[in-house]
Amino acid sequence: MVFTRRVFNSRIPARTFVLKAFVCLAGAFLIAACSTSETASPPPSKSSPAPSSATPSGALGDLSVSPTPTASPAAAVPGVYGDPAAVAKYWHAQSLEDNCGLMSVADIVGETSGQQPTEEQILTLAENTPSVVNPGTQIYAPRNDPSHTNGNGGVSMGDLVALLDHYGIKSTMSDDDHPDQTGMPAVQSYLGAGRKVIAYVNSAVVWNTSDQRTKADHFLVVTGVDTNKDIVHLNDPGADHSDEQVPTATFKTAWQTSGDSIVFTAPTS
Repeated sequence: MVFTRRVFNSRIPARTFVLKAFVCLAGAFLIAACSTSETASPPPSKSSPAPSSATPSGALGDLSVSPTPTASPAAAVPGVYGDPAAVAKYWHAQSLEDNCGLMSVADIVGETSGQQPTEEQILTLAENTPSVVNPGTQIYAPRNDPSHTNGNGGVSMGDLVALLDHYGIKSTMSDDDHPDQTGMPAVQSYLGAGRKVIAYVNSAVVWNTSDQRTKADHFLVVTGVDTNKDIVHLNDPGADHSDEQVPTATFKTAWQTSGDSIVFTAPTS
């Protein structure tokens, strides 16, 4: 089965805050964000791309980690999938406008191995690793590249799979062209089995802001689903705290803007 339908970058529009601690620009608070422009097809949905031979020296960016999945809660509660409290410590806010995908990868690496790369480490790795989606470019353009300010920056969804593969974490990208691989029942199944999920959503719907609500523009990590309370738990790098909680209906609306696009990790042995 080959994934041919969608390819994604992520970049969030600027928004104004009172209680959020983000970069101040021209009198408004600019949240760290993510972009939407891509032209190539991602790798097949059933396999991860080979790790790149181009890796920066030093730092955790060089390391292939041994997955050690987060344990399930000691007392599993029926209708609750995942353990958001246990993995909340791997949340870190993005400090740049268009690196939500990179911070989501760093979160998953931490959740899976306990060895989480810093923002600087994951940025350096992405700046030095060729894209599997856009040949001839790096996964993340150098930080002084104009693409980061003209709306053409961000990270492709297929390259999130490549970055996870670099750390020895196999994953698959999919969307609603493959309904057996995505949707809320699939997410619940993945989380219940200790697998990890990155979702591609519309940020304005998640945060209830006045920005555009028709296109996905943001990556985040889904850490839990509570069907008893109809809540989805998120480690959202664009939020100002870990374990962001949104109504399931809100999450589904935000997620549907990408055709329920996700990256989910493979079962652990």
